[in-house]
Amino acid sequence: MVSEFEQKLEVDREKIRNSVRLQMPLEITTYTLSRNMEIYISDILTVFLQECHQEQLIQNLKYCLGELLTNAKKANTKRVYFKEKGLDINNPEEYELGMNEFKVDTLSNIDHYLELQKKEGLYIKVILQLCGRTLKIQIKNRAVLTLDEEKRIRDKIQNAKKFNSIEEVYAKALDPSEGAGLGIIIIILMLQKVGLGKDAYKCYSTNKETITEIVLPCNEVIYSAVQMLTYEYINLQDQIPIRLATYRNVQSLFTEPKIDRDKLLKITMRDDTLALLIIKNTVDRQREQLNLKKAIAQFSDQELRKMLSSDNKEVEIMEFKDLETSKQHSQKVAFYAYNLCKNQPDFQIIFSPEEYYSIGLINNIGFELLRNPTQMQEKYIKDLSEQYEESEKIRETFFQGNAGTFITYGYLKKLKFSEETLSLVHGWNNPETASDKIKVYLPPLYIAEVLLAYSENQLDFYQIDPKQLAKFDIYTEDQFVYVLNKLNDGFAEESGDGQVTIL
Repeated sequence: MVSEFEQKLEVDREKIRNSVRLQMPLEITTYTLSRNMEIYISDILTVFLQECHQEQLIQNLKYCLGELLTNAKKANTKRVYFKEKGLDINNPEEYELGMNEFKVDTLSNIDHYLELQKKEGLYIKVILQLCGRTLKIQIKNRAVLTLDEEKRIRDKIQNAKKFNSIEEVYAKALDPSEGAGLGIIIIILMLQKVGLGKDAYKCYSTNKETITEIVLPCNEVIYSAVQMLTYEYINLQDQIPIRLATYRNVQSLFTEPKIDRDKLLKITMRDDTLALLIIKNTVDRQREQLNLKKAIAQFSDQELRKMLSSDNKEVEIMEFKDLETSKQHSQKVAFYAYNLCKNQPDFQIIFSPEEYYSIGLINNIGFELLRNPTQMQEKYIKDLSEQYEESEKIRETFFQGNAGTFITYGYLKKLKFSEETLSLVHGWNNPETASDKIKVYLPPLYIAEVLLAYSENQLDFYQIDPKQLAKFDIYTEDQFVYVLNKLNDGFAEESGDGQVTIL
């Protein structure tokens, strides 16, 4: 019979994949850490590492995670135990007195103390995240380290350097006041055994919780191969692909002696590839003009006809896969970003609402290019990946993983877009690692993208960066859903006639 946790794991697999693709944190919260929950967390870690192509680390990291969960659970139990006994856990003498009976008392009545932990809200949280070129595993528990506990942890980290094997640890590292006291030392030795440095493990407290962190690199072979394929894919993208249906709509405007600029603008605002073509041509004259109305105004009717002609060598007219889905994605992100910026003047210092619209529109152009490769690109990527032992896994990661974001960045860089625009399309989904300068103008695009991902059930509210939400005075899921519904109502009204008209 399939357990509740096994059923939940199957449901969560797709969310784990989406979290890796979007570089959003996965979080699991427990108060009692039952045996079933431990197994479930271990299974989540396994799937996460598989999606990040670090299968060789699974067994070692499962052991490390198990030890850290046990430590977190024990730390929370200590708090309710000391409170019940009327002892001050921060007083060294009372701490020593309490620890004399802690193990015996809690083991003989553990259910009672676990129930107290739950009532006190003493959680244990496991957070897994792909973040740029690193994987982060965090265990948080709602118990601030005492000075004595902090010193013991520092000593154990320092002591780990003295040992060359786990056998040595068992022989020499016993700490009778805390039990065996081997966990942290063994964890550090295990991490070193798989090639991770001493900085891979950290343990520290904030003013409300203790955080233990393991940071490890992505699979270097897979990552480097995907990076190489990304560069080559961009190099082979010599033309801007234009959807056949969009091309036909534009050509129908060109039958008139004078081009109807308003109609051309409406068509352009509904198609990321056409918008990219027009903006790219403004780059050739000066810095890119992201306001589409102003961009179109830069060109004469004759220049527009030439630019959007099938004879233009910069253009490839083609049928697109997932035509309506991909078009609506880019339109919604553009619409959301525009309105978020328009309603929050603080973000209009660098980019105007109209410019955020254009950036939102072309922000996923890399995924469009991935979904619609030329024959040359497809063959070249296959041939290049075959140089590696894990060629199939590399191709799968390239076509389904984070390569789309890097292709958007690389392709716009190839088209000579400005650093501000490049920083925005490259950094929107990882605001914590962005520079202070870039962080200032990430929120509208970040929130626009996560609104859509949330509406498509690709992520949960807790995964969204609260600092970014706070920029729009969003603090609860209800507020977030309210904003999403208002934007979707506005989008439906604006596009009821098949057009998006917001300028």
